[in-house]
Amino acid sequence: MLRYISLTPNYLTVLLLCLFLCLSLTPAKSEAATKNTGYALVVSSSPGTNLKWDPKKHPLFTDRTFFVEQTTVGNKPWERLCLGYFDTRKQAESMQKKIQKIYPGAWIIKVSDKSAKPTISSAPKKVSASKSPSKVKASALPEEQLGSLMQRAKTDFSNQNYSSAIRYLTALAATDNHKDSQEALELLGMARQRKGQNAHAVVVYEKYLKQYPEGDGAIRVKQRLTGLLTATSTPRKKIHVTTTAEEINEVTAYGSLSQTYLNNRAVIDDIGEVTTLSQLITYLDVTAIQKTNKFDQLYQFTADHNYDFIDDEDDSEFRFIEAYYELSYRKTGTSGRFGRQLLRIGGIRKRFDGLSAGYQINPDMRLNVLGGFPVDIDNKTSINEHRTFYGFTFETGTFLQHLDMNLFYFSQEYDGLTDGNSVGTEVRYRDKRTSVFGLIDYDTFYKEVNILQLNANILFDHGRTAYMNAFMRTSPILSISNALIGRSEESIEELQQVLNIEQIYQLARDRTANYQTVTVGGATPISAKYQVTTDLTVSNVSETVASGGVSATEAIGPDYFLSAQLVGNNLLMKHDTGVFGIRYYSTEPSDTISFIVNTRFPITRLWRINPRLQYDIRNFDDGRSQQKLRAIVRTDYRFLKKVRFDAEIGYDTTSEESNGQSLGNSNLFFLLGYRWDF
Repeated sequence: MLRYISLTPNYLTVLLLCLFLCLSLTPAKSEAATKNTGYALVVSSSPGTNLKWDPKKHPLFTDRTFFVEQTTVGNKPWERLCLGYFDTRKQAESMQKKIQKIYPGAWIIKVSDKSAKPTISSAPKKVSASKSPSKVKASALPEEQLGSLMQRAKTDFSNQNYSSAIRYLTALAATDNHKDSQEALELLGMARQRKGQNAHAVVVYEKYLKQYPEGDGAIRVKQRLTGLLTATSTPRKKIHVTTTAEEINEVTAYGSLSQTYLNNRAVIDDIGEVTTLSQLITYLDVTAIQKTNKFDQLYQFTADHNYDFIDDEDDSEFRFIEAYYELSYRKTGTSGRFGRQLLRIGGIRKRFDGLSAGYQINPDMRLNVLGGFPVDIDNKTSINEHRTFYGFTFETGTFLQHLDMNLFYFSQEYDGLTDGNSVGTEVRYRDKRTSVFGLIDYDTFYKEVNILQLNANILFDHGRTAYMNAFMRTSPILSISNALIGRSEESIEELQQVLNIEQIYQLARDRTANYQTVTVGGATPISAKYQVTTDLTVSNVSETVASGGVSATEAIGPDYFLSAQLVGNNLLMKHDTGVFGIRYYSTEPSDTISFIVNTRFPITRLWRINPRLQYDIRNFDDGRSQQKLRAIVRTDYRFLKKVRFDAEIGYDTTSEESNGQSLGNSNLFFLLGYRWDF
């Protein structure tokens, strides 16, 4: 079991192999192959060979050389229009910012000496900037190849391989009259945004709105564009600007409000009709940003409220999800944040009340210091004063072209006693075909591994993908508070009155199980319309021993979950989606097989409808059998570009055979809601 593995040299070797598997995914390059003497800017790229390029004219290009470089993308020949040459990367980066105003998609590459052949293909072909040959257009490609480009772009996008997706989508977006042009342009903006190229994304989104000003896509794109402009320099609503042009004092406010009502009515044999759920859930998210010449101030408030119409004794539940103030010094990147906030690194600890501060050592390295009170979000608005913690995180940018890494350390106490000391790392590797994520969280106090995780995604030729996710953790995360599980005491302070420290720590170990799960799967297109996906998951939970008056728990598993889906697009109408799936679950209490039909139809540009049908057959180990049929219809409608209305109605009926008796029940449920972005 994970909890009792000691850190022997062999075990360390296994961990290192898991976390740094990415280092062996690509063959090492020889010294001769990686020795480059200059840099260039790729200003455009397109599939094909011997293409005719028409470089733009601009004073920035004086004394610079345009040349064409050939490469291969997905086993297909591509050409790049490049601008050179630069002796250092710093020179190229300085010019890149200026060039991006003319060529928004420009990126930097290494090239060989001017007189030598490029390392990736034959020698550069010079192109005169004064000539005006016809521009290259992806529309000259056959329909089949354009469809293949779109499929590859979607696959790369879903696998977070944004660099490769951008190249495909750029070519597709140039074909204004192709059936995928509109979708490709939207995906191109999203890929640019998720890659951190916000300036490029703004240009793409603005182009989209000019070409496609109406429809559901225009609403989505406008929201993303507004968010980008707000997050950079242009506020949604400028409240105040000083009269001096050199001084900046801008305040931006935006957010969203949503409310959803849920209702469920059950009809049970021999009992009758019972209302089991009647709740109104309200969610509010507000952000305010004040920008000055030197500082940025951010105010964040996120909360929800759950009103229960059935439970009169506890009819109101209010929770602070986030509520903090942040001050950033623009020149150095130094920032501080105070309040309830999220922690996006280091295992399970995700939310806390306290203070965090960060210092940008250089563009690729950042050190953060944080401390306060860990938050159990179910505790509503209260601060958990029993627990305190402090920690450090160290973040790196991309190094060795494909790697980035985060290191962390956290020390936590509970009522003055050590609750755990976690040290660990997150490692990510990404190239054109492969992405790998590894995480290890090791507790130096208990000398046990809390979390071990490895995720891998691989893209093969012809749009085929494969993935693997392995996750092992203590359940719950090993801490002294686990000693309270099953006990009548409500705090460690109370428990200390009847047990000594050694007994409390032993109870915590006895109440902690191990959870392991592994998923492997893949997807492959079988035609222009259809794709098949499959995956298999195996999971289990270890047993716990009886101690301290608390009974033991039995091990659960291994449980098996197998699913297969046929996904189709444009089946009955343009842009519709149909999913036909089958799932099989094999667990200790029962075996279940499910048949699923899930569809989505864009009735108009603003209105979508999503019917779903599922039939389950479940056989229990004790001889019982159960059949369940569920039908759901969900719809959403956008109004005035900022408001979306949602509705869902569903019905399920369950019949069960047990010892020759037939039992049954049915449920009618619905939800109504809206979301307003302001």
